[in-house]
Amino acid sequence: MTSAPFGDLPPEAYHDALWTRVLPWLAHHTPATARELADLTPSPDWWLTESPAVTTMMVEHEALCRQLARFFVARHLNATFGKSFPTVPRRMPLATLTTAARARTAFQRLQAQTVADLETLSVKDLYDVRGTGQGTVEEVIAALVSAAMIRSGDLPETDVSGEDAPSANAPVASLPPAQAQLLEDLAQLAAWHHLRRRSGHSLLKVVIEDGAPEQIQEVALRLNSLTAADLGSNGGSSDPVLEFTAILSELDERQLRILRDRFLGRPPTTLAELAVDFNVTRERVRQIEIRLKELLARTFHFGTSIGNLLASLRAEIQPIAALDRLITLHPDLARDVPGVGVPLWLVLDRLDDYFEVSEGWAAAPDVSAAREQTRILLEDFATEHGLVDLAAAASATAMPKAELLAWLSWCSYIVYNDQILTRTRSLNDHAAGVLAATGEPLQTDELHQEMGRDTTIRSLTNVLGSDDRFIRTDRATWGLASWELEEYTSIRQQIGIELAAAGGQIELSRLVESITNRFDVSPSSVQAYAGNGEFEIVDRVVRRRESPAAPRKTPSATRRLFRHGDVWKLRIVVTRDHLRGSGFPVPSGVASLVGCAQGEVVELDSELGTQSIRWTGLQPASGTIKRFLDQLQAGEGQIAFLEFRPYGRFGLTVHESPAPSTDPLAQALNLIGATEISGLEAAKSALATAVDLPEDAKPRRILAAYRQRGDDDIAALLEQVWTGQRHYHAGERVTVESHAVSLADPDDGHQPQLHDLDVDVNADDAAPDGGVPEEDSSAGWVPVPAGYRSVGWVRPHEAEAAVLAYQLHADVPVHNGDEITGWARYVDGASTTNSNNHANVKLVRTRVQGERIACWIRENEAFSVTQASAERRSITVTGPDGETAGLVEYYRPGSEEAERFLSSTRLLRGRPPG
Repeated sequence: MTSAPFGDLPPEAYHDALWTRVLPWLAHHTPATARELADLTPSPDWWLTESPAVTTMMVEHEALCRQLARFFVARHLNATFGKSFPTVPRRMPLATLTTAARARTAFQRLQAQTVADLETLSVKDLYDVRGTGQGTVEEVIAALVSAAMIRSGDLPETDVSGEDAPSANAPVASLPPAQAQLLEDLAQLAAWHHLRRRSGHSLLKVVIEDGAPEQIQEVALRLNSLTAADLGSNGGSSDPVLEFTAILSELDERQLRILRDRFLGRPPTTLAELAVDFNVTRERVRQIEIRLKELLARTFHFGTSIGNLLASLRAEIQPIAALDRLITLHPDLARDVPGVGVPLWLVLDRLDDYFEVSEGWAAAPDVSAAREQTRILLEDFATEHGLVDLAAAASATAMPKAELLAWLSWCSYIVYNDQILTRTRSLNDHAAGVLAATGEPLQTDELHQEMGRDTTIRSLTNVLGSDDRFIRTDRATWGLASWELEEYTSIRQQIGIELAAAGGQIELSRLVESITNRFDVSPSSVQAYAGNGEFEIVDRVVRRRESPAAPRKTPSATRRLFRHGDVWKLRIVVTRDHLRGSGFPVPSGVASLVGCAQGEVVELDSELGTQSIRWTGLQPASGTIKRFLDQLQAGEGQIAFLEFRPYGRFGLTVHESPAPSTDPLAQALNLIGATEISGLEAAKSALATAVDLPEDAKPRRILAAYRQRGDDDIAALLEQVWTGQRHYHAGERVTVESHAVSLADPDDGHQPQLHDLDVDVNADDAAPDGGVPEEDSSAGWVPVPAGYRSVGWVRPHEAEAAVLAYQLHADVPVHNGDEITGWARYVDGASTTNSNNHANVKLVRTRVQGERIACWIRENEAFSVTQASAERRSITVTGPDGETAGLVEYYRPGSEEAERFLSSTRLLRGRPPG
């Protein structure tokens, strides 16, 4: 409390009546029950026998008031102030009481002007005032005690204010500069909160240590409770429409025409049209346009009504907001502007380059950039199957949930089971996402219905059967291979049971031991499930996850981020914002790479100064790269790579995009930032190490890595290089392949022989039984026994795929080790070609330039080939009627024939009679 001015008053200024009349509540206490009062003066019962005029001659005024206030607060919590201080004039303004700012703030929040306004209140009521602590309450009571002791009307008006108690309206200039600046800053901050419609939100957040003195903790309490409403209403201009109309009146005819027809026109008038109307050159119109924009930018700065409104919109559009919500927040946006005949929101949209409004969305800087930022944000939350928990995404954005759902729909994302499916471009990815979101196997027709795509169930079945991510759990039921279905269900359920039995949490080692002792599962599987989904591991203790987790990806799992030795390169497309100097979001894998945790800023060294990576917002972001782009003379739309080098170094390079006609492998290398690679093996190694795989990783594993990361553009190019086109039908021509075996070719170690080249075949020039033309021994072919004709050298693993295709009535990939070398394509009975051959499965072999038809094979023939290989002998093919229908010849591996034709089995079909 500030020093009271009454300490220097003469005795006659004080009441000469007994204390029990001045402060009636003192009559309830005796020296035996109020020891703290008895010790104040030599007289042990002074409050019962003396008057204020006598007591103040022995005790300092301020100390006496402070002690009586503490006593009242402790002993009379519910006593009303009107009865407790009867001698205080009810008309006395509270501003004249000897109180500091904190007490005056409490009076303001109570909307109390005079002592009469406090008459029915008590100490308890004061404590209920926001931001009021014990010190403030004691200060108010001490001021009332001080006023009660003084004879009413005896004090001159100038004495009441006191030098130590400046009024709330004291000039700021009389304060020290730092304090004056603080008040100005608070006033500006309050005005901003008014503008943002957050007048009731706290202006400050002060954190004090737990062990700080009580008085300091009360200071923090008061500061944290301070709001814009406490500092008064927003005093700025309240009508942006009138403000804009005023500037219109100052424009000349040509400026007004450019503003109305070019800036605000829908569609805008061209420069050429205005030049004709004004009878000037197009360049002159452009100059007027530029000066007009500069004038408006200078006029509507922050501090003006429109400038303030623009600032609020920029804060709200981060990076997207529904126009309807902005209009609800700022109703002035929907008002038409006189003179131009359009709503205010359109005026601001056309005049401010920070954001644009399109199809009901306000986006910064435009909807394309907002969609890209949304994609990057979702990537950081996405699981291996591209799922993002809707609650987790909602927690990472300021948008209301309904608005977020509308925006996701506008961006063509599918929300299923409260999961956002971020990978639905291909049928495979969409199916994986739906299954992962469902969490259990689905029948094919159920999965087809849930996906809602314009495709047949048969096509879906073929896709599922050709993708290693899916497994068939029943004849018509599909699940994800990663589930390890039996173990997945058992492990997840068992973890829940163990947690329930242990009271909600259990040590990881104990959990692993308990489950692995009773189930045939690996400890790593238990640990993987314990740290994912609904469970989490904290300090080696497993418990249920309390809130949605936002997975933070490693660099090797991050889309568009590639490793080149000890350098990592992030691919971006240069945009207008990069060239303007704006910062931009980067994946969390980049933050992980440079060691930037949430809430931190990491500074990297470069030839052009410090480059910052910060994670102070919802997602990591890079500082401006404009200086690098300017140095390289980069243009919008070019591909650039942010390079993160050892020892905290940063660089940037720009690559020219290859022409669409460029070789797919060269295009893929360009997309990972490897431009000086020659040779197929070197290319494969570069593609593998770019995603942190071993140099000798096989193509199939490399493809899977790029697909899992979400680098679909690169995966598509590599599929062209390594697997070729998958679907060819009878009657299509298959091109001759005369170059070396491709990276995906499983026939390793051999140069292609004549029989291994793709021959030019169609349904008309094929052999009558569906095989290739008969072999000619003069060309080095193995002679065909009499009574038979050759169907082809069918490899055992091709026959196995054909058997499975007959069982599933679906296309089945031909695997040779880890590689897909062809397909057993199932065709129903409607096909003319296969009906002639009495076969439903066509064996094809993949090459870089397409697929080569090997032969049509019947089910009994496929079984015979597998049997011959297993028994290592030639097998007679028996038809449905028990008659001999063909022959499978077996050749010892390593023999001249097996080596020449890359197969140990040849299928022969009996010649038809005649």
